[in-house]
Amino acid sequence: MDANKMTRRQLLQRFGAVGGSSLVMGAMGAWDLMGQPSGPRPVMKGPRPDTKVIVLGAGLSGLTVGYELGKLDYDYRVLEARDSVGGLCWTVRRGMQHTEIGGETQVCDFDEGQYINAGAWRIPNRDQGIIGYCKELGVPLQLFVNLSDANYYYEEDPELGSLSGQRVRLREVKADMWGSITELLAKAMDSGQIDAPLSEEDEVLLMGFLVRAGYLDSEDHFYGPPELRGSEDRWDFGSLLRSNFGGRVRSLYAGTGGPDPVFQPIGGMNQIPLAFERAMGHHITFGAEVRSIRQSEQGVRVVYRDTRTGREREETADFCVSCLPMSILKKIDVNFSPEMAEAVGKTEHSSSAKMGLQMKRRFWEEDDGIFGGHLWSSSLQLGEFSYPSNDFYSDKGVLLGYYGRGGQAGLADMRIRDRVEHTLTQASKVHPQMREEFEHAYCVWWDKVPFSEGAYGRTPDAELLGQLSKPDGRVYLGSAGASGRPAWLEGAIQSAWRTVEALHERVSA
Repeated sequence: MDANKMTRRQLLQRFGAVGGSSLVMGAMGAWDLMGQPSGPRPVMKGPRPDTKVIVLGAGLSGLTVGYELGKLDYDYRVLEARDSVGGLCWTVRRGMQHTEIGGETQVCDFDEGQYINAGAWRIPNRDQGIIGYCKELGVPLQLFVNLSDANYYYEEDPELGSLSGQRVRLREVKADMWGSITELLAKAMDSGQIDAPLSEEDEVLLMGFLVRAGYLDSEDHFYGPPELRGSEDRWDFGSLLRSNFGGRVRSLYAGTGGPDPVFQPIGGMNQIPLAFERAMGHHITFGAEVRSIRQSEQGVRVVYRDTRTGREREETADFCVSCLPMSILKKIDVNFSPEMAEAVGKTEHSSSAKMGLQMKRRFWEEDDGIFGGHLWSSSLQLGEFSYPSNDFYSDKGVLLGYYGRGGQAGLADMRIRDRVEHTLTQASKVHPQMREEFEHAYCVWWDKVPFSEGAYGRTPDAELLGQLSKPDGRVYLGSAGASGRPAWLEGAIQSAWRTVEALHERVSA
């Protein structure tokens, strides 16, 4: 037998590995990747107006801590180094700017009303903590299109044969993989070469299902690409199996998308922190770069630099909750215990980066019929290239042209214009309209952003996370980096709830 040919059973097994046998495992995988649904918000009673707390950082976790402390009538103060709230909930609009650490200054030239979510950008429907705050604070949500059959795959791999260098619709992949596998199963049943404990009635019903699911001819059980696929051609099944395209052809789509709704705030992710700020009023001090945290048995003293004047100031309180990024906290002078200092020092962070590209025409909608979702490709070195899920059929739009590791393809060491050139060059292989329609770009390489120096935190193991979750004297860590889901807004909420509940129990005792 030809070693390069697979048997019928091996083909079935290969398809199962790609995703076809995920009826049960897919569900388990989805829960693992999504994280467990949040528990209910802790119910805390008893105002504590005689207790003061300093909260460091006005990202989502710091805002949540302050907001909940305010409900309990604590005397609290939030110190934020920037001149605005949000942290990773940063929506870049016209006129906004930042200077990269050791690099260039960018000013956003997007048209009014155009924006890019440079950090957090989507909310899974299971994340009821953040969704609950959106409802409570009056932040309207809209659907985020996380998956579309119109989206493209693109790979440049000679081993893929005719698939190489071709943009391939997800609907083509779905139709051809389901069609090929159901054709295979139907023929195996016809010849009696499938060992399954089925009754005669079951076999009839299964055959009917295979014919409908795979668009098979009801007589000879051959797969004929349906009209919905887009063309009557079909891709070679072996090439599809060798590609990574089949990862989206699953009974349940693990992660953030698939049939389950995903949401985004109308007008950008920063609508959430802005709503917190409105509810909290005068409790936030901006332009406060924390320099040191010193604690004693009597209280905590935080020294910060006023970024406007350069002068050092200080705040004293009974307790301190740090919601600073771990990459920043590990550089600050803090008299932690040896155990906590070691744990903070071991934390890591993501080097994620994003690039927004404003286009003068929404060609992906007009020319390609794409409304949201992503372009999938490992060859293009773009990370996750995505289409906006808002303002459909309007004149202009902002593509997420790059979302991946900051150092991929040496981009972190390039000038801004060279990063943009890389992205336009690569994306043009799928969308040749890119250069003609391109107007403005804005790059956010989080490793190079002051007061962040990295994207979301990473905690290597459960033991380390357990240490970070404990109070260290009068200092608590309430950032998303001290949670089990640091890459999601819900992680910030969970960490903030845990911290406020523990602190309040201590004070009440």
